[in-house]
Amino acid sequence: MFTGKDRKVFLTGEAYFEVAHNKKVPFIVGTSHMDVKATGTAFNVSAYPEDNTVSTTLVEGKVILYENSNNSEIKALEPGECLTLNIQKNVFNVQTGNTDKYTAWKDGMLVFRNDRIEEVAKKLGRWYNIDVEINKARIKDYPFTATFTDETLLQVLELLSLATPISYKLITSKKLADGSFSKQKVLIRLK
Repeated sequence: MFTGKDRKVFLTGEAYFEVAHNKKVPFIVGTSHMDVKATGTAFNVSAYPEDNTVSTTLVEGKVILYENSNNSEIKALEPGECLTLNIQKNVFNVQTGNTDKYTAWKDGMLVFRNDRIEEVAKKLGRWYNIDVEINKARIKDYPFTATFTDETLLQVLELLSLATPISYKLITSKKLADGSFSKQKVLIRLK
């Protein structure tokens, strides 16, 4: 239950919001670098602490993005726009279209549209709860496009190796001295 002049939550990670319209009491998603203010809308926010970016994708309605440090407005988004804030450089980029690329995860799909292998590896790591290591820097920028719904990790890796000049090695988890298990690991390398 929210009380006061606004409805505010703080996010670490990624979430999709569908917010009831209430102009008098806005809904605010706070992240470590940016606040997203909505008065009634559907949108996605990605704010993982290990990433150098924070992004918001607007599906419908309206959101206004603010910098946390000085509460200055960054931009008001229109439906179909995705704003990505580069935290280190303090600059933002707006892309239009393909909102499904950023929101399909909520429907159990992984969508890649001309994404760099480095970004693909990061999403696969989060999706399958694995560690992914890329052994050559020049592989990181290679583009990849695909949509996955029910594929296993091995099926995704096999398609990735067929569609790009990479190969992979799967390292199974091992029992550690304390009785817990290490994460499964995938090594990606050039063919």
